[in-house]
Amino acid sequence: MIGIYNGTQHEINIYSIEDTTAIEDGRKLILKEGAVPLVVVPSGKNLNCVKSNSNAPSSFEVIGLPASAIKGAVNFTSYDPLPEGAVGKVVIVSNLYRSAVKELGGDTSMFATVDGVVYLSSADKRPCGCLGLAIG
Repeated sequence: MIGIYNGTQHEINIYSIEDTTAIEDGRKLILKEGAVPLVVVPSGKNLNCVKSNSNAPSSFEVIGLPASAIKGAVNFTSYDPLPEGAVGKVVIVSNLYRSAVKELGGDTSMFATVDGVVYLSSADKRPCGCLGLAIG
């Protein structure tokens, strides 16, 4: 069995699909009252990346936005190395960190991102967990 290392600053709560109710045409999962996570992965060391933006086309104008608010595409210049305790484990990372590593040619085969985000209520915009991990 492979261990898990949490490379985010948030505790990861993994719930069963039976503990949720789908709303908004199945695009949002709401936790049922009394649901208990199947697994809780404690928060860990937050892994970060450094990003920049390429130049936006000079002729590009968007109605209602000042030119200073228009940026070019995101580029990544570096990312934090994995801590020693993460080597050989599945490492939960943010989508941004995974994108940086992938763009810069690093190995993402042991990276996991949350999959099937779950919310406490339809009014609460902050996730409280997920249904599982997407690895690779």
